[in-house]
Amino acid sequence: MRICVLGSGSSGNAVLVEGPGGYLLVDAGFSWREIKARARRAGFHLGSIAALVLTHEHADHVRGLRTLYRRGTPLIASPGTLRALGHRFRRAVPLNGEVEIAGLRILSFPVPHDAHDPRGIILELDGVRAAIATDMGEVPPPVLGALGGCEALVFEANHDLELLLTGPYPWPLKLRILGPRGHLSNDAAGSALAELAGGARAVFLAHLSQENNRPSLALETVARYLEHWDGALYLTYPERPGAVLDLFA
Repeated sequence: MRICVLGSGSSGNAVLVEGPGGYLLVDAGFSWREIKARARRAGFHLGSIAALVLTHEHADHVRGLRTLYRRGTPLIASPGTLRALGHRFRRAVPLNGEVEIAGLRILSFPVPHDAHDPRGIILELDGVRAAIATDMGEVPPPVLGALGGCEALVFEANHDLELLLTGPYPWPLKLRILGPRGHLSNDAAGSALAELAGGARAVFLAHLSQENNRPSLALETVARYLEHWDGALYLTYPERPGAVLDLFA
């Protein structure tokens, strides 16, 4: 299994996963042309996608959905997300239990965010698990439990609290971000990862705010919580793909 975050942030989100039977895309927050261009830049040459898995229906996660669906790509999403999209997707697979496609086992778990039935995603191959958990305002025990045992995590570190509070956003938006169905701060991400990272080889910090965070600050803050962890901590970027991670059993 190979994983690459093609881009992450409020302008768009997409994670490419290569399994033994093809490619999966988790979220399509960019156009299909942009997704292909970013994949090529990361060393992947996409002809087709075995399935598109959606975490939720917000625009920065579904911008490329219609084009991919018209190309025949099956859609996998929670029942609530499918309803919120407001279109009848005949090739949609409701993500309730587990689904297997491209040789990968796909599972999901609820996350607290202001969307209809948002999910975190777990991908498993030969007992090795990777998880994508962004767009959540807090990390309750059920989420921690779902993420336990994952060897790779794409995990939200959206904002620095001081930068958000003193920044230009209007107060209603600040309160939404800070709420339990908003987005995780660097410190909240670090605190949660301190409980999770013991079994993980790699963590990608994702969905960093361009207005209320800085990559170096997110990295430094989270790293303080993982002082004794010997895994790898990576950044993701809104404008380009990040590192490619190979996971083996």
